[in-house]
Amino acid sequence: MKLKYNFVVNNVAGETVAVSVGGTADSFNGYIKLNETGAFIFNMLKKDTTREDIIVALGKEYPDADDKDIIDSVDSLIEKLTKADLLV
Repeated sequence: MKLKYNFVVNNVAGETVAVSVGGTADSFNGYIKLNETGAFIFNMLKKDTTREDIIVALGKEYPDADDKDIIDSVDSLIEKLTKADLLV
């Protein structure tokens, strides 16, 4: 799975946001507010990846994090992006 549109993740006024850029900006007009974990996942979804790859990468990035919390975070964001029709 990967993001359907081309997004850039930036810090704007102290908030981390993903904004559609280029030709895809016409298809998705708006921004997505992300926390640190969400931004990490979002950046991984810029290229084709799997849920399992994201979970493993988050575990390496945050070795002290609880496995259940990592899985819940990944599943929650994937569910939200799927409902918003942002993944292919």
